[in-house]
Amino acid sequence: MKHLTLDDIKISKPDFDASKKVPKGQLVTNWLINWIKYSLEIGIADIGDFIPTKEELAKYLDVSPATVQNSIRQAKDLGYFVSKQSLGTCIADFYSNDIKAQDELCHSTITECKIKKIVLDDKIELGKPIPAIAQLAFRTNISQNTIRFALVNLAQKGYLEKVHLKGNKYSWIYKKEFSLSNVEIQNGLVDENFTLTHQLVEKIQKYIEKTYKNGEKILPNSSFSRMFDVSIKTVNDAMKVLNAKKIVLSRRGRYGTIYIGGNQSSKLDFVSSERRKITPNQNFTYAWQKALTHLKKYIVENYEAGDKIAPIRELATILNVSPNTIRRALFDLFQSGHLVSQRGKLGGIFIMEMPEVEGDSYRWLALNPDAITFKN
Repeated sequence: MKHLTLDDIKISKPDFDASKKVPKGQLVTNWLINWIKYSLEIGIADIGDFIPTKEELAKYLDVSPATVQNSIRQAKDLGYFVSKQSLGTCIADFYSNDIKAQDELCHSTITECKIKKIVLDDKIELGKPIPAIAQLAFRTNISQNTIRFALVNLAQKGYLEKVHLKGNKYSWIYKKEFSLSNVEIQNGLVDENFTLTHQLVEKIQKYIEKTYKNGEKILPNSSFSRMFDVSIKTVNDAMKVLNAKKIVLSRRGRYGTIYIGGNQSSKLDFVSSERRKITPNQNFTYAWQKALTHLKKYIVENYEAGDKIAPIRELATILNVSPNTIRRALFDLFQSGHLVSQRGKLGGIFIMEMPEVEGDSYRWLALNPDAITFKN
């Protein structure tokens, strides 16, 4: 077992210009799979070897780290990679059929199962279109981005076909019959309470109970995201459950999250002492967090998924905050997968998935009226 470097790559880079009809992420996924197969064939790599980091691969391929991360996740869902906690991504034994045993948190595989169930439940005939991505996302309670990757995987297996319509619109056609296996049913497809979040709650709880003592500060959510190879949003949802179960206590700013799952008396004493440190007049909501709330609402009210949003300085003017505050708020949306940044003349910041907006976000900050253009 060793760590592969960029010097170990012996195949040419993907030709993005020659394959404009194929999404860049799919080209990177195909390239990763071909690279691994060729490296194993000529003896440069072995099963279990770690690949370079997504940042290194992104710089090598001249794409964004988010593109590489999504491509690695897609190749992992196909069985070519497996994530190792705190170590990285290594080559899986993709000739083995027991992919689920290699990596339990395979979100795209779970999504594929749920899409198949919808097709069967709706009794869709061969050659007919399946529900749109937005409808599938709503019915499965899974993000549209994850739905897209699952549809691509099903198309690669021959079950679906992507058909282009007028303009940039397209639909997915049910092409080849499938059925639900016992493994898919056992993995929770029939049990509607089965979610990736519930799996993650159990994993994080076992980890912190084994690693920490009562009252100790645990890892930040971003570290759990990398450890279990899931999105920040999924970790945040899992932490909400652990807070409700009184396993952890999440606090703002530098205080972080602490483990309070010890005996009840010491837990209450510790929580009381921690809360006494925080006076009622303290405000732990940072400017970027407030701006993030406004930015989400502005995006939802003015754009649609796939749109290019305004530049940073224009957003800063509209929301009447500094560009640095907007950058920090945008970073959170990049991390959660709602936005993606593209380079080049036609580049910019694009919406991958519409963010969720809670409550009245315009209570504390008014838009700058001089920066708003009204349409006739």
